[in-house]
This record gives sequence, structure tokens and C-alpha cells, in this order.
Amino acid sequence: MPYAIILSLTAETEDGAPFLHVMAKSSVFNVGEKKAIYCKGLNLPERIDWVSPSDEVVEIRSSRNTRVYVERHKNDTLSSSLVPLIFHSIKIKDSGNWTCKAGNLNETIEILVGEKVSLSERQETLEGEETKSVKLDCVAKGYPAPVVQWYKDSVSIVDDHKKFIVRKKDNNYQLEIKNLTHQDTGEYMCKVTQKALSYYTYKRVLLSVQHKPILINEATNEVYYTKYRTEEVYAILNETKNITCSALAYPPPTYTWSRRRNNFDDDPINEEDTIHSADGTSSVLVLRMYNESNLGEYKCAAKNDKGHVSVVFHVSLGNKPNPPDFLTLASRTKTELTFNVSCSTCNMAIEEDDKSQDPENLTVLGYSFQLVPAQEGYLPDWAAATEFEVNFEYYNESLFTVGPLQNQTTYHVRVRTRNAAGYSEWVELSTTVTTDFAVKLTASIILMFVTLFITRCY
Repeated sequence: MPYAIILSLTAETEDGAPFLHVMAKSSVFNVGEKKAIYCKGLNLPERIDWVSPSDEVVEIRSSRNTRVYVERHKNDTLSSSLVPLIFHSIKIKDSGNWTCKAGNLNETIEILVGEKVSLSERQETLEGEETKSVKLDCVAKGYPAPVVQWYKDSVSIVDDHKKFIVRKKDNNYQLEIKNLTHQDTGEYMCKVTQKALSYYTYKRVLLSVQHKPILINEATNEVYYTKYRTEEVYAILNETKNITCSALAYPPPTYTWSRRRNNFDDDPINEEDTIHSADGTSSVLVLRMYNESNLGEYKCAAKNDKGHVSVVFHVSLGNKPNPPDFLTLASRTKTELTFNVSCSTCNMAIEEDDKSQDPENLTVLGYSFQLVPAQEGYLPDWAAATEFEVNFEYYNESLFTVGPLQNQTTYHVRVRTRNAAGYSEWVELSTTVTTDFAVKLTASIILMFVTLFITRCY
């Protein structure tokens, strides 16, 4: 039967003096492993014996002794012996100091037998309910006792005895989360480490918290912890205005839109005029501004079985921004294009607080780019264009990068300004532009120099 043999050879004595050596270092073994540890002797006064941590001499293999035993070979003599200590299936109780001895000579090796933690579940999905508690289990049985740490979204959790409580019961390193809110939704990880065994494992718990809808601002991600709020919206006559209503909720909420007149809700708006996201995080009212009768108040209500919230949008007229008066390509890479854009007649904010709230002179917020691959002999198909919206980060910003784009592709480009009411007219770049131009240009220059060199040589 094969055994793993751990050898640590040393120089043998040459002067006939007694010599005894365990041919292994102190080691860590895993439960159930098969091991053979050899003890070598030369010029010994007595035979080699192995002694267990309980100070008992290990016997040879027999019908009563089949798991831990020694083997003696017929060729062994006192002048030369090699005696293995054999663990047929090593157990935790075998941990300790094992001594090889012959007369007054002895050498000891320390053995640590460990049991790696085996998690019955590596991933679990749980649901909790707002304001209540939930308990996450991590049963980690092993030896030596593992070190267990809980994490949420890769950030370690500290037991504060209020929000998070970590308690150990038997082999369960349980995390309790109290007073659940929507912010407790996420991925929790129980990381288990056994340093002595150089072993690591983990368990993931995906927690969803059932909670009432919470209104959010889609543009700024600001969260509003109120049941009702109002928001100013500006629109441009004879154009379409998309009004977005966003809410966090689990289960996902249902949205209803209605027109409000004199502080009362009219009949719900037709579903054909609304667009709901597949994940339930938002609903868009497509408002067609045919005339001023479309101005006024529009209410969005988000509801699930945990509660409801609503927001009223006050829609009034705003100015249509002026279009850009300068557009040129500044630089390009394989997947991005950078444009120099400016609008000298636009109202630009110097600081965040300088943004105009005057409906007739709203501050320009950024630009909208459209790019569509060029096809020789055809006009640009703007209906198939990809749109990129960029925001101003500081005053007088003029360079804007769009992408990712296809490598070595020629594009038609157009741009328009954007404010809170809507968009300006489009301004189209007079020429097409191609990604990865720098690489092509470099290759052309190299080819030109090579041609020139060859010409001069001949």
C-alpha cells in the first residue's frame, strides 16, 4: 500500500558512533491522510522504537492494530535500521510529540493534525423584511478552530451589538442584522481561515430586504425619505419631454401616472404614454408638448405591498438652449474620440450654485453627441446613431471624450446643447472622423520614410 514519505536527509556518521535521526520535520497533516515517517539509526545499542504522545510504545501491525503502527524489516540490524511510523488514516487525536528512541538516544517530531472546514453551503439566498431582523448562518466545523470574519460588499463588518451582532453557537458563526432597511440589501460573505493548515474558504449570502418604495433622483442618485415630494420640470413647446419617476423598492413597485388639476388627481394617464423599466426602478412619462394646455402638474405614484410614495412634477415652459457655435475633432484613439466644443451664446454656470433657475435663461448642463458609422454613397442614418451625453464638470470646459467606439471606423458626428428644458438644434461636423487615426498615420509615415530610403539607395 503506497504512503506519502516525508524525508529530511542528514549526513551519516562515519566514526562508528551511535546515530539516530527522524527523517522528517514537524508537520501539519490533514485528517484522513496516509503518512509514513521514517526514523534511521546506525550503530545503535538497542532497537528503534516509536513512542506516542501518551508515552506508549507503538506496536507492529496486527489484527488489533491496523491504523497506527511501525514496520520492521528482516534486514534491519542494530548497526543499520530504518523504521517507519505509519498512520493509515491519521486523526486529530494523533496530534502531539512522537518520539523515536533507541537506548539513550531519542529525537522528537511534533505533529499537528487538522480538519479543514467543509461548508455545507457555499451560497445562499435570503429575504428579510424592513424593520425586522435576519440571521445569517456560517457553520464552520474544523480543527484548529477557524477564524471567521463577516463582510458586506467586501467591507468587513464590526460587531457593534446594535446593528450587527456576531455570535458563536457550537460551530455556527452567526451574523444577526437588526432593524433591516433597504441599505442592508447586498452580498454578505463569511470568510473562514485556518492559518495552521494554510486553508481558506468562504460562503456567500445574497440578502434582499423587502421594503416600501423610496423616491430617488435618477440624475443625481439623491434619496428622498419622504412619502411625497414635488419637483420642477421645464419643457419646450412642440417637442417631447420625458419625465422620469424613479423609486427603490422590493418587491418592485407598480407605477401610475395622473394629471392633477386644482390639487385633485384626474383619471390615470394612458399606459401608451408611459415606459416602465424591466427591473421596476423607474417609469417615464412621454409628454408631448403640443401647446400650453399640456403645462401643469403630473403625479407619479409608486406602490408595492409595503407602502407607497408619490412625486408631483410641476411642468412649465423653459427656454430652448442655443446650439454650439464651434465643433472640431481634438484627438482620437482606437476606441474614443475627443471633441473641442463651445457655445459662446450659452448660459454657463461658473459654480454649482450659479446655475440659473430662470425658465427663460436656463443654464446649459452639457452636450449630447450622436455618432453613426459612415457608409460610402449614403447619407447618415441618424435613427441608428449611438448617443452619448456629457455633463459639464467645470466652467469653460471645452474638451469632451465619447466612447467606447469601434476600432478603425469612420463616423458621422453631430452635437447639441442640453439644459433642464431640453435640447438645442443639432450641429453636424462638416467631415467624417475615423478612430485609430494615429496608428494609421504612424504607419503611413514609416512607409514614406522606407520608400524614401530605398529611392536614395538606388
